[in-house]
Amino acid sequence: MIYYFSGTGNSRFVSQKLAEILEEECRIITDVNPSTEIAAGQYLGFVFPVYSWGVPPVMLDFINRLPQSLKEIVNIGQMPVWCVMTCGDETAMAPEMFQRCVESNGMKLDSIWSVIMPNNYVLLPGFDVDTRAIEEEKIKKAPARIKEIAEGIRQHMKVVDVTRGNMAWIKTKGVYPLFKKWGINTKKWSSSGTCVSCGICAKACPMKNIVMKEGRPEWGPDCCSCLACYHSCPRHAVRYSSITDKKGQYFLPDKHEKSKPSE
Repeated sequence: MIYYFSGTGNSRFVSQKLAEILEEECRIITDVNPSTEIAAGQYLGFVFPVYSWGVPPVMLDFINRLPQSLKEIVNIGQMPVWCVMTCGDETAMAPEMFQRCVESNGMKLDSIWSVIMPNNYVLLPGFDVDTRAIEEEKIKKAPARIKEIAEGIRQHMKVVDVTRGNMAWIKTKGVYPLFKKWGINTKKWSSSGTCVSCGICAKACPMKNIVMKEGRPEWGPDCCSCLACYHSCPRHAVRYSSITDKKGQYFLPDKHEKSKPSE
């Protein structure tokens, strides 16, 4: 079984490709009740994006809520446990963060991998999406990297094969805690006058945190800062204060076509 979390589609893409190659089922964690899960398949895999050089809190919470019965099946059956992190450029110390979480829950993480995918974080000054050329180059290279990872999983490799980047410790230990405390602020989300009441942002939210009221989106308290709403909006009407007004948007190629509203 492969469990994944994805907002803009990068980790969904990687998870689905791995599931196809490894002949495993993949499920998004927000559609799963972790307390009732059983260990199914040949592997226990986790795929998720790197958030501010750390692990998304929603993924850590999912691991912490897995039942003892699943952990016992994994350990008794010596089922390989692995994770793949998608990142725009680097993981920093996110692998160690996830490893500590898994091990604190009585399991052993056998391998950790990363796949570079297009950048999509836009909520701070200086952060924006990649240029179209860089985006296309990253997407072009991803399938080969995914096949390489799948082969390593099949061979039961015990590795940490990631792109860490510079000043990894400072980024994870210094920036990630600030992201958890201040970087997830639902009060800053709103819609502009270009909103056409299509409801795509609400449908895109993996947390089911957006509801349409009188034709406009309203954000609840369960935001995880995945940016699915912002990047899915075909009118660039979703705003995070004024920070995103002049920022770009990122769509996986198939996602944009599915997200066009009727005129």
